[in-house]
Amino acid sequence: MFDKWLNQDIRKVLDRRNRVVVGAEASLLDLLRKVLTKELTIFVVHGSLEELECKYTVEKFHKGDKVVIIATSQKNKLTFIRDYAETCGYVDIRMVENYVAARVFQELGLNISLTPEELKVAAYNSIGKGREYWEELCRKGGERLFDIGSDILPFLHDPVGFCATRDAVVVAAFFEKINTWLGRGNISQPPEILAKEVAEQILGSLLTGKPKKKYLDVYKKWGDSKAMEGSLLGYCQEHPVRLELPELWKVYAAHPFDLVDLQWLKDLVAHLSDRVSIKDKLPLIHARFRSSHGRQWRKGLWGHLLQLLEFDTSRIKGIASLEEATTFYTTELYRVDTAIRSIYEEFWGDEKVIRPFQEYYNQLVSPFLHKWFQYFDDYRENQKGLLIERIRSAQGRIAIIVGDGISYEISQRVTAKISDTIKVDNQYRCCGIPSITENNMSLLYRDDGVVEPLQSRREAYLAAQVAMRIEFVQLEEVNFQHAEVDVLLCSCKDIDDIAEKMQHKALKFIGEIENMLAEKVGFLLNNGFQEVVLTSDHGFVLTGILDESDKAEVQFQGIVSKAERYIRTTGRQSPSPELIEYRQQYKEFNYVYFAKHMKPFKTPGKYGYAHGGLSPQELIIPFITFSHTISSLQELNISVANERQLSGVVGDYFSLHLKADDGAGDIFTQERKVQLLFIDNGKEFNKSDIVAIKAGELIKKEFSFDNHLNIEVIVVDALSRLTLTKVAVSQTVARDLGGL
Repeated sequence: MFDKWLNQDIRKVLDRRNRVVVGAEASLLDLLRKVLTKELTIFVVHGSLEELECKYTVEKFHKGDKVVIIATSQKNKLTFIRDYAETCGYVDIRMVENYVAARVFQELGLNISLTPEELKVAAYNSIGKGREYWEELCRKGGERLFDIGSDILPFLHDPVGFCATRDAVVVAAFFEKINTWLGRGNISQPPEILAKEVAEQILGSLLTGKPKKKYLDVYKKWGDSKAMEGSLLGYCQEHPVRLELPELWKVYAAHPFDLVDLQWLKDLVAHLSDRVSIKDKLPLIHARFRSSHGRQWRKGLWGHLLQLLEFDTSRIKGIASLEEATTFYTTELYRVDTAIRSIYEEFWGDEKVIRPFQEYYNQLVSPFLHKWFQYFDDYRENQKGLLIERIRSAQGRIAIIVGDGISYEISQRVTAKISDTIKVDNQYRCCGIPSITENNMSLLYRDDGVVEPLQSRREAYLAAQVAMRIEFVQLEEVNFQHAEVDVLLCSCKDIDDIAEKMQHKALKFIGEIENMLAEKVGFLLNNGFQEVVLTSDHGFVLTGILDESDKAEVQFQGIVSKAERYIRTTGRQSPSPELIEYRQQYKEFNYVYFAKHMKPFKTPGKYGYAHGGLSPQELIIPFITFSHTISSLQELNISVANERQLSGVVGDYFSLHLKADDGAGDIFTQERKVQLLFIDNGKEFNKSDIVAIKAGELIKKEFSFDNHLNIEVIVVDALSRLTLTKVAVSQTVARDLGGL
C-alpha cells in the first residue's frame, strides 16, 4: 500500500498545483521509480546545479504540465526549487519509516511496532498489497515482513537479479528471514550460494518421501510455475540424484528428478517377472501418474506402464467365441497395444528397456491370440462397399476420413482428443484378408469384390454409385473451400506411408497425426457437415526387436511370394497346425497362408511395422461417426443483415452488420460471443476480435479488403467454433475515367 499512499499524497498536491517536490533519500530512488504513476513527468535533483537546470527546463518546456521533482537534499537546503516546495507542495519521505508509521495510523487507526529498518522493508514489501498486510504486521510484528512461501520463488529463480532490484536493507532482512526459515543462524553469503542451499533443502526433503509442509508448499508453487520451471530444472540437473534400494521407492511421488524416474523404470524392468514386487510399487506409480505438480519425465509414460502392469489376463479364459474375443479386444486389450506402442516410441534404441517390455507384452497377448485363432473359422469381413453404404445412409452432409493404416487403437486415441461437445458413435468393422492396402481399399470403395489397384479408379467407381455431389481430397488439404459439397472423401495415408519407410522410427510422428485427425474432425463438423466418419483399410502390428529365431520360417513348394505377414502360393501346401490357409485367387496365385501369431515370416525386407496378417490389431478397423451433440438449449441466432449490399463494394473498406434475433427470453439467448473469419481461396487470412452481441442488437463493423477482391466471411461461435452463418463479399475496382 506504500505505492498507493505515496501516489495519493502526490495527487492531492497536483490537483491544486502543477508542481510537487518529494523529499527522499537517494537509496529510495529505485523504490520511487517502481511506485510512481508512469504518466507523471518526473525530475530527480541532487544539488543546487541540478535544481537550476530542473527549474529552467520545467519553466520553459513544462509550464502547463503536472511535474514531480524528487529532491535528495533536505528541505531547508533546497535553493532554486525551494519556492515549489513552499508554495506548491512538499511530500516528505526522507524518513520513510516515520512516513509509513504515520500513514498506517491515519488509514487503519493502528500503531505499528517495528524498527526503522523493518518499516523501510515493509514499505518495499507492501507494494501491490492491501491493508491486510499492514494489519498482519501490526498484530504479529516483524515475523510477517515476508511471506517466505511466496517471496522465496523469485529469489530462487534469479538470486542475483532479485537482490539487484531491492534496497540493501531489504535484502539483508530477507536473508535473515530465509536463514530463520531454514532453521539456522543468520549466515552472510552471496545470493547464489544461499539460493543453492535453499534449493538443496527443499528438493532434498522430497527424497525422504515425507517433506516438511513448508518445503512442500514452496515446491508445489515452484513446480506449477511455467515462468520459473527452468530454474527448478537447473537445480535438479546440478544435483543429480542416485539412490539405492529401498530408499529409491521412498521418494515423494511428485518429485522433479528425471534420474529418479529413470531408476524407477530400470527397477521395474528388472522385476517384471516378480508380480509381488510390481504390486508393491503400483501405489507409488499411480500417485506419480496422478500428480499435477512437479516435472514428469516423459509425460504420459506412467499411464501406459500402468496399462501393462495392471492388465488382467484372467478374463481371457472365459472367451468362448470370436465375437467375445472381438469385444474383449475393442473394450480392453487395445489399451495394451497403445501402451507398448508408446514405450517403443519413447525408448526405441534402448534394448535394455524395449526387450523386457516386449517379452512382457507378448506374455499378455499370447493367451488372447490363442483364443482368437481358436475361433477364427467364424471370421467374416464386413468391409465391402462400406463407403457406399455409409454415404447412402447419411443424415445430411457427410465427410468421411479414409485412413491407410489407422488402427483401432489409434482411433481410440483420436476420440479421446475430441471435444466433449461432439457425439461419438464408436463402432468397428472387420476388414478383408489379407489386410493390405490394395485389397482393402478396393473393399471400402467398391461393392463388387473387384480388387482395383488405382485409387483414381476406385474413386470413380464410388462416385458413380451415389447420386450426390462428391469431392475427393487429401485430409491435410481440407479447408473452407470444401464446405459446400454433399459428400467429402478425405484420404489420410500418413501412417502407412511413413511407417513403411521409417518402421519403428515413424512412431514419433503418430501423435501428431492423431492431433491432426482430431482437429480435422472438429473443423469439418463446425463447417457444415452433419456427420464425420473415421475408418481405415487395415491396422498393423509392431514386431519390436527381432532375433533370427523370432522369424517364422516355412518351406513351401512351387511358386511362392513371401510378405512379412502372409505368403501367396500357386499350389496348395502341406497342412500345418501353425498356419491358416485361404483359397484366394490373385494374379497367378491360388492360395494365401497366415501364421497364428504376430511373428513375421522370414523375408529380405525391413521389419518393424507390418500388416497383412490375421491378428485383431490388423483386422479390426475403426468405423466411428462423429456428430454434434443435440442441445436442448436454444442459443441466440446471428445473421448478416446487409448481405445484399456486400456484392460489388466500391472502395477499400466494407461494413458488416451483425444482427441477433430477439432470443427466447431465457439466460441462454440473451447474449452470444462470436468471431469473424476472413477467407480467400479457402484459406483463412485474418480474423476479428471476439464480438459480444445481445438479443435484438445490431452491430456494425468495418473491415478492409486488404488486397483481397473476393472474401468469404464466416461467423463462428467464439467458444464452440461452430459456423453460424457466412456471407460472400466482393470488391469492385472503380476505373479512373479521367474526369468524364
